[in-house]
Amino acid sequence: MSPLLRAVLGLVVLGAIWGLTPAMAKLAMAGGMRPLGVAAIAAAVSALTLLAVAWRRRDAPRWTRAHLLHYGAGGLVGLALANLFGFTGLTRAPAGLFALLVPLSGLLSVVFFALAGIERLTARVLLGALMGVAGVALAMAPGAALPDPAVLPWAALMLLTPVCYAVANLLSVKLAPRGASALSMAAGTLAGATLSTVAIALPLGHLGLPPSAGIALLLVAQGVLTALAYLVYFRLLVARGGVFTSQVSYLITLAGLGWGFAFFGEVPGWLTLPAAGLIFGGVVLVTLGKR
Repeated sequence: MSPLLRAVLGLVVLGAIWGLTPAMAKLAMAGGMRPLGVAAIAAAVSALTLLAVAWRRRDAPRWTRAHLLHYGAGGLVGLALANLFGFTGLTRAPAGLFALLVPLSGLLSVVFFALAGIERLTARVLLGALMGVAGVALAMAPGAALPDPAVLPWAALMLLTPVCYAVANLLSVKLAPRGASALSMAAGTLAGATLSTVAIALPLGHLGLPPSAGIALLLVAQGVLTALAYLVYFRLLVARGGVFTSQVSYLITLAGLGWGFAFFGEVPGWLTLPAAGLIFGGVVLVTLGKR
């Protein structure tokens, strides 16, 4: 199998898992869990899973200042804050809408890379960003993925999640220690995410034990899948770079809409397709010609 095909298959696996995450979180919260309680347990299971694998392979995370900065920044922004905004919004808004907003992370990643001097900020990038904004506005209109205008504030809160993902993408590239392996970076980042999530969840009163064995098993499964997703994510980031890896957002949307229908019977309105077209078009435009 060629390296490019392996990378594409990695994107498919990553998209399927991250597309499933909102549906699993929504199920857990419907069973009585609080948003950051779900995120904290899943992050802890993920961190323990990857730390065990890393130590078994003698590839444990390093704990230098540079490594701790990378773990802490990525874990806080890319998981703790992203899940706080996303899971809180999911208590009222559809999982399918969440999946529709995720591609903005790919678009915003390129914009942030340009602002940070990693990529060029061109007219094409600005036009793509405007298309993405128009797509989001259309997605939240009646007849699209938002069934009730009263849910708009919760949907707006979820908009902060792709912003967090894009910032985490940038931080992962800018702060990645030289010579660090994908496995050690993933394990360290999830450890940082666990500590960050618990630190935020405690004062908010979100921590608590699962109310049933079924919810506990759901959270364990989510944690193991998150561990796998982070491992794939960092391997793609190391092998192919941030721009290529950010394209997983397309697959997350398709998978998320499918999982939302499978678990909750969510059927997006007729405006969802043009909204997705604008968002996808914006992402294609800003990443056009990039390797």
